[in-house]
Amino acid sequence: MAGLTEGRSYCRQLFDEIFDFSEDDSLFAEDVEKDELASDQDMNEGGIGAVANTDAIEEGPLTGMLFPYISTMFNFYKEHARLKGFSIFKRSAVNVWGGSRKYQIISCDKGRKAIAAKSSKRINCPAKINAILRENGMWQISKVISSHNHELEPSMSRLMVAHRSLNMDIKRRLEANDIAGVRPAKSIRLLDFKRLSNVLWVHPRSQAAYEEFHDVINFDTTYLVNRYKLPFATIVGLEAMGDVHPNSILTDQCESMRKAIREVMPNTKHRFCLWHILCKVPEKFRGVIDYDSACLEFKAAIYDSLTIEMFERNWNEFVVKHGLERNEWLSKLYVDREYWVPIYLNHTFWAGMVSTQRSESMHAHCDGYVNSMSTLKQFVEQYEIAMCDKIEKEFYADFK
Repeated sequence: MAGLTEGRSYCRQLFDEIFDFSEDDSLFAEDVEKDELASDQDMNEGGIGAVANTDAIEEGPLTGMLFPYISTMFNFYKEHARLKGFSIFKRSAVNVWGGSRKYQIISCDKGRKAIAAKSSKRINCPAKINAILRENGMWQISKVISSHNHELEPSMSRLMVAHRSLNMDIKRRLEANDIAGVRPAKSIRLLDFKRLSNVLWVHPRSQAAYEEFHDVINFDTTYLVNRYKLPFATIVGLEAMGDVHPNSILTDQCESMRKAIREVMPNTKHRFCLWHILCKVPEKFRGVIDYDSACLEFKAAIYDSLTIEMFERNWNEFVVKHGLERNEWLSKLYVDREYWVPIYLNHTFWAGMVSTQRSESMHAHCDGYVNSMSTLKQFVEQYEIAMCDKIEKEFYADFK
């Protein structure tokens, strides 16, 4: 118990330093009721949207409004307060016999009575809402006072106590930063929308080479995922490359990339990596009775079909023979057959590439200079060294 208490005290101290929580905040309180603990979940699962749209939130609470839970009502009022520029808090609830909550008051954060002995934000602001629990289990607003005795500051809402709570998205990002070794103070600064999210690094030599060689592009995002949970991928063919789109591009089976390529490079022929597809065969055919025969016939239908009609016939015979008519993976592959089956793509020049495995040599080259723990600064420095080394090897090969 001593260790638990010390841990809780440390957490309280840490968040005090970062978020400047006041003494009456209940983030680390041990007696928080279940209804209050569910407030974040209600926010994430549409607690506000379940009872009101954006216009209603802007207008604010009205007498007679109904809410399924106290937390839903609180979140609705809190979002309205955030837009208007004030903060709120729950006042002591009134319980009836048996301990069940019957009445609830939610006030402006400056609604507490002033303490004469010291300066305080407590200025007895009258703004508040009163709510009562009806027999049908719904909470109804019975009274609304919307006038304040102080100026509202919408631009400062994000600094107010009630609006400094952490939603699930922010909590996940903070946890990821903690795993990566990012200090708490830096993590908070990274929550600004002004943070770095994507980097496009183009070397002048790559631009020059692309002017002559842009027939086939290999885009592979499987190289490594770094300490920031971001993929390292090599890509060319955008505006940074003189706005010259490649004739053909080879990627893994990703729907997001397919949509992006179709939109940005509509005249570029797109192909899925056949190797990635075949790697899934053992898993997808696990329940097939004649497994070995099914694997051989599947590959034969892909590689040995000399015409589109022949492929269609071989595919249908294969599916029926092995009872795979309802196999979702195969059905999806058939719909996308023009992206990966050789007979649909042979009329396009691919420089002998049907798989992103050709990029393994580039991966091996990068392995000597960057790794999963490399920072962005180290990457920029090491990238230049790697390019110089690669250029030197090309010169040597030309000389030989």
